[in-house]
Amino acid sequence: MLKQEIAEGIILYMFDPRPDRHYGYNITALIDGAQAILIDTAFEEHAQQVVEDLAECGIRIEGVILTHFHDDHMYGLKVLPEVPVYGSAHYQTTLDMWTEPKEHPYFTPDIVFEHSLQITFGRHELTLMSFPGHAHCSSLIMINEQFVHIGDELMFSNDGQPILPSVDYNQYVRRHRDSLAKLRDYSHCTLIPSHGTVISGQQRIDRDIANRIAYFDAILGSSTEISYEEATQQCDCMFLHQEWHKNAYRF
Repeated sequence: MLKQEIAEGIILYMFDPRPDRHYGYNITALIDGAQAILIDTAFEEHAQQVVEDLAECGIRIEGVILTHFHDDHMYGLKVLPEVPVYGSAHYQTTLDMWTEPKEHPYFTPDIVFEHSLQITFGRHELTLMSFPGHAHCSSLIMINEQFVHIGDELMFSNDGQPILPSVDYNQYVRRHRDSLAKLRDYSHCTLIPSHGTVISGQQRIDRDIANRIAYFDAILGSSTEISYEEATQQCDCMFLHQEWHKNAYRF
């Protein structure tokens, strides 16, 4: 586990990838005095380490915000204290797709928002925004008008290498592409992903977004299935997890 203070009262916990993967897992803690709100919880083993680290510092967890309802973002809830959970009002769609019904009670949010929700947590001013893209229930979290937690809209390795956009099925390519176009509105902020390093600098962020849009545009612009190499001809980077490209053609 790597613990990084991004700014006063904002801590990023980064965990290593599993052996067969290039992406790690992040949990962000917003601290105010002896209280914390977490953004995402990763898996149980990751959340447990964060619980223990915060407890050693005399900090208790008072709430959790989920960027979306995939297992690697919410399973840590199982080892956390019972606290309010915030999430998109569209959470059920994702739970129904990927999570066994008997597991749903662990992950059902207490406080939902259809479009946006503003929260004041001590020194932190948060805006939770519905942002369908990587998932139907994806959300962005604006933090103090300076940082934006972006979930999986952009993914990186822990050393900053770009990871191919993750889509589950062909029908979601357009949705993710459009979310990236909207993400340009926040490229002046520092972006906190759920996988990989914090990124900042408008020119760098715009390039990262443009590369992924170029990838999706190549897929959407072809009437036949194209290869990863063909889809990335207009990109100026090499993506990790190129094998995910096949998912863009899964029905």
